[in-house]
Amino acid sequence: MQDEIIKHTKKIYSEMNNKKHSFKEKVKEIFTEILIIVFAVSLSIWLHSWSEEKHQQKDAQKFLVGLKGDLQNDISNLENTKKLLSKTQKQIDFVLHLTPKKIDSIEANHKQINSGTNFINTLINNGSYEGFKSSGKINTIENQKVRNKILSYYQQTIPQIAIVEVSYERLISRYVDLLISGKEDEDINTTVLKKKTKIVLSGLSKFTQYSQEPYQNAIKEAKEIIKEIEAEEAK
Repeated sequence: MQDEIIKHTKKIYSEMNNKKHSFKEKVKEIFTEILIIVFAVSLSIWLHSWSEEKHQQKDAQKFLVGLKGDLQNDISNLENTKKLLSKTQKQIDFVLHLTPKKIDSIEANHKQINSGTNFINTLINNGSYEGFKSSGKINTIENQKVRNKILSYYQQTIPQIAIVEVSYERLISRYVDLLISGKEDEDINTTVLKKKTKIVLSGLSKFTQYSQEPYQNAIKEAKEIIKEIEAEEAK
């Protein structure tokens, strides 16, 4: 393309110095060559843009295919954490309502009390998303609905999960500290009956109950994105 532009530019220069042609003829020839150059440049730009757009679309499609797998793994991890929170809530509620009489009965039957000191750390597969976003390609996803759902999931919903887990870790760590801070010869069952421990358990009980909702919302959003991606693939 560059060679063609140079060739027609030379023709313009040559025509300007052509003494055989009248001024009118020169203008006509020069104008024709200019039109050819403008057309060639415009065509080149259009072809480049078209090629670039096709390349971006392929990158976006490849990203969405990989993202679907990431989201499916996220759903599994989120569901596991939600189940663990539900299990922890039941364990905490059980310990919260323990009385000396109940503890004596449990010990008489040679059973152990599960204190509910479970830690959580949900793995979110956001590497592909972060890489795609940092490359400035997120807007190459043509379906605005899909793009907005993806942005909402990673920029709003998942950060909420992170906040929940940081808060939960602080509460559960406080509970563990209380359990191990008793006297050396003090039974742990005695520790759980203390007023200070009951206060922490009460907070944990409410927290584990209400903190399950963000996980359910995240699972729902991830499934919706997968559904949208599959709809795009079916087109």
